[in-house]
Amino acid sequence: MKPIGWKTRKLGELLDVQNGFAFDSALFSESAGMSLIRIRDLKNGSATVIRYNGAYDERFVVREGDRLIGMDGEFRCYEWRGGEALLNQRVCRLVDFSDEIDPEFVGFGINTHLKEIEEATPFVTVKHLSAKSIRGIEFSYPELPEQRRIVARIKECMERVGEVEELKSSSRVQQQCLSASLIESELHPDVTCIEGWATRTVGELVTTVRNGRSIAQDTEGLADGAVLTLTAVRGIDLGIEFQKAIALPKEVAKQFGIDAGDVFVSRANTIELVGLSAVAMDAPTERLIYPDLLIKLKVNPSMILPRYMAYALRSASSRKQIKARALGSSQTMVKISGERLREVSIPVPSLAEQERIVSRLDAAHDVMRQLATESLPGEIEVLRRAVLRKAFAGEL
Repeated sequence: MKPIGWKTRKLGELLDVQNGFAFDSALFSESAGMSLIRIRDLKNGSATVIRYNGAYDERFVVREGDRLIGMDGEFRCYEWRGGEALLNQRVCRLVDFSDEIDPEFVGFGINTHLKEIEEATPFVTVKHLSAKSIRGIEFSYPELPEQRRIVARIKECMERVGEVEELKSSSRVQQQCLSASLIESELHPDVTCIEGWATRTVGELVTTVRNGRSIAQDTEGLADGAVLTLTAVRGIDLGIEFQKAIALPKEVAKQFGIDAGDVFVSRANTIELVGLSAVAMDAPTERLIYPDLLIKLKVNPSMILPRYMAYALRSASSRKQIKARALGSSQTMVKISGERLREVSIPVPSLAEQERIVSRLDAAHDVMRQLATESLPGEIEVLRRAVLRKAFAGEL
C-alpha cells in the first residue's frame, strides 16, 4: 500500500533507460584507453579493470552520479562514483528524468522492484533483465520536496549503518587474528629445549597431498552428487553443507571422495584466506567430492592427529609461512601449490600432548564461533533493507 498523497506511475513515464553498447573486444586493454564498465564493476562503483582503445560515441560516456543497472544475474541499481567511463553492453543507465522525480530517490527506491523482477524471472543459466521491464515498473513517489527530505534522511540512516558495518568488520578481523594467536599460544615455536617436541614439515607428516576435481554445477536436473565449495574450509570443521549439485561419475567419486580424518587446505583465494585448513570429522553419507581449489592431506597417524594438523596450519606462524609461499600477481587471488605447502613447518609434540592441545583449542574455538555468530555480515544488509522499507512506506 502506498503512503497517503503519493502518486504511482510507470517508470517509463518518469525517465528513460539507455542500454550499453557492444564495444569491440579486440580493442580491450588493461593499461591504456577509456575505462569500460562491466557488470562486475558496478558493486565497487568507482573503478574498472578493462579499458577500450577505439573510437566511441559520447552518448555512452558515464559520469559520476549516474544510476547504472546490471542486466544479467543480480538486478540492482548502483550509483557510479568514478570518473568518466564507457557504458558497456548488458549494463544500462537511467536517463532523462522528469522534473517530477529526484534521481537519488529513484536510485534508492528502485531496488525493491528490481528484486521482485529478479525473483519472478525464469532462467536456465543466468537471469536477464530488459529495459522494457524497468520502464514497466509501477513506482510510487511523493512531491519533489518530500522526495528530497526522504533522500536526506535515508543518507543519514545509511551513514549510521555504515559505521556499524565498519565496527563489525573490524571485529571480525580481530577475531580472525585472535584465533590464529590463540592457536599459536598453545604451540611452541621454539621446540629445541622442550622434551618430546620436534619441528616437522607438512611433507614429513602426511602420506598424501592431492588437489581435488572441479565439475560444473548441474543445470539440467541430472545431479546425482555434489562438490564442496571454498566456503567449506572457513571453520576448523569441514563444512560439508557448503556444496553445489553436480552429475558425478562413479570413478570421479571414488578418486576424489572424502574420508573421516582428511585435512583440507584452500589452494587459491585472497591472501588473507589462502591456505585455510579444516578437517572432516566424519565421512559424508552422500556422494560428495572436493574441488580443485582444495588440497587434501592424509596425515601419518603415527606422527600427528588430523585435527591437530588443521589447527597447527591455522596458527600465526603457519599462516605467515603460507602467505609467503602463495603466488599471484593480484592480492585478490593467490595460490599455493601442494609442493609449497609441503615446505611449511609446524611444531609437533607427542600424540598424547596433541590430544590435550586439541581439547583446549576446541573449547576456545566454541567461544570464537559464538563471537563470529554475533557479528554476522548479513545483519548489515538487513538494516539497509529496513531503512529503505520504512522510507518508501512513508515512515522515515
